[in-house]
Amino acid sequence: MEKFQSRQNSRVGILYLFLCIFALFCCVNAENKTFPTANNNLSPIQQWRSAFYCLNITSTSCPVKYTLNMSGRLNVVHEDGPTFCEAGGCADHTRAVLACIHDVKPDFWFGNNATVKNLNDTINIGCSLGFNGTTISSGAYEVKSASISVLAAVLLLALFYI
Repeated sequence: MEKFQSRQNSRVGILYLFLCIFALFCCVNAENKTFPTANNNLSPIQQWRSAFYCLNITSTSCPVKYTLNMSGRLNVVHEDGPTFCEAGGCADHTRAVLACIHDVKPDFWFGNNATVKNLNDTINIGCSLGFNGTTISSGAYEVKSASISVLAAVLLLALFYI
């Protein structure tokens, strides 16, 4: 009889341990999706996720067609430049998103091989000299491998986001 109670107590203890682990990893979400820069001590996967959350920050001053995404393409044509660059407008919002990304993942790069610095430079040059449809890029990665890496990162983000 004592042996039976001992087994039952150990089973209850193990069940309790699994419930605690489940609560820690599944039910409690400590990531701040609204203010990703509030996340600290980030692992590499959490850095990518937080950068993704930065990209999800929207502004009423920035139309959807100018919203920055993982591709890194700024969809600003020469004619739209003055509107994009207005004080407090979309250029300022995009710079804030880029600052957020840099804060959570300083070595972040977009699908077009552009870094945060490349896009900031593109905005600065475009707002002073005009946009011509290209993004300044460092070309540090081969396009094919970067596209595969970005796709893998997006899939991982989607997996953890669901």
